[in-house]
Amino acid sequence: MEPQTPSPRKIQRLQEQPETQQITPEDCSSLTPGRRLKVTLLTSEWGSTKGGLSTINRELAIQLAKYDNVEVCMYLPCFSDEDERAAAKCKVSLLKAKKRAGYDDPIDWLTFIPREHQMNVVIGHGIHLGRQVSLIKEVHEGCKWIQVVHTDPEELGMFKDYAGPTVKAQKKHEAEVKLCQEADQVVAVGPKLTETFARYLRSCGRDQLVLNLTPGIFSEFSDIKQATEEREVFHVLVFGRGDSEDFHLKGYDIAARAVALLKDEEHAFKLVFVGAPSGKEEQVKELLLNEGILPRQLIVRSAKERKQLAEQFYEADLVIMPSRTEGFGLAALEALSAGLPVLVSANSGFGRALKEVAFGRSFVVHSEDPTEWAKEIQIVRSKRREVRLEEASELREKYSKTYKWEEQCSKLVEKMLQVVGD
Repeated sequence: MEPQTPSPRKIQRLQEQPETQQITPEDCSSLTPGRRLKVTLLTSEWGSTKGGLSTINRELAIQLAKYDNVEVCMYLPCFSDEDERAAAKCKVSLLKAKKRAGYDDPIDWLTFIPREHQMNVVIGHGIHLGRQVSLIKEVHEGCKWIQVVHTDPEELGMFKDYAGPTVKAQKKHEAEVKLCQEADQVVAVGPKLTETFARYLRSCGRDQLVLNLTPGIFSEFSDIKQATEEREVFHVLVFGRGDSEDFHLKGYDIAARAVALLKDEEHAFKLVFVGAPSGKEEQVKELLLNEGILPRQLIVRSAKERKQLAEQFYEADLVIMPSRTEGFGLAALEALSAGLPVLVSANSGFGRALKEVAFGRSFVVHSEDPTEWAKEIQIVRSKRREVRLEEASELREKYSKTYKWEEQCSKLVEKMLQVVGD
């Protein structure tokens, strides 16, 4: 029997349902009979070599593509045949931007989406991948704009280590807020940024337009089977961008000092830093050694591809994220997804998200003092590895029940349907 097409009244009721009721991919199929919601995401890559923004962008595309009546395309400067095959398996199409003479930055090529490319919604991210959308909309009339925010530039500016960070941060902040004001819908990654941008948009009466999207567990790491055998040396893993300007911001000095304080303890500790820019491994090593950590307590590795990151998780005993501020903190979530114990800064979106999870607060550190971090690391080390892994696995399970990609994205699909229907 052919499925019955829902009445316009039913469609309206589904569109107006409260946020506590989640729509599913099946709901979306009945919500838009006979048509597809065409969504295009601006991105710099299919992979994750450029950090968390790329990771969120790809996962968002994959999750949206699970809806039968949502057609997902990623528009990017370049991609490999392998990228295209991987995307196709997830029902995501990749569209290559045409090279433009006079535009040295390939990201600027994204401003020009072919006129024949059909889309109902275009998703931009921050300034880097959002500034193009206002011009795109002038060519593609009727297309709606979803703006995703990943950072709070002003707060980041308080910790950046380059010339004039405060003035530059203020300019970025003003540009970020302006983009949000022009967009049809704002999405913030995690509870911290949701609160922050709702405050920024109060003056224009758009604070209620900020949708919280808290990332769920990454399935690509959740299949990792951690060995329960204890080792003599306790490896504390820190990974992320190792740029010198972010050294203080990311709390890498806190990590080095904390592990340095543990050199006289009963057990041996080693800090494993992953993320040094290619060719700058020695500089990163010197920055860390200057914090008092001994060479025998330190390993410095270059940045890793996504597939290589799993190998680092197999070797680690604990992952810490001592950032002085963090919009969200995907590094720690990726580690938790792999079943590893984590310690995260309270001034992070992930830290705030953990507070809403049963006993998640015990994994959050409310201090920038290396002594406090050393104490917390020692507490984790005092437990048998089997117990540590069991606690991490339980936290992962509870987190996955609280924050699900499907539920987060269902809210976004609902909002997109609403703005397209306006």
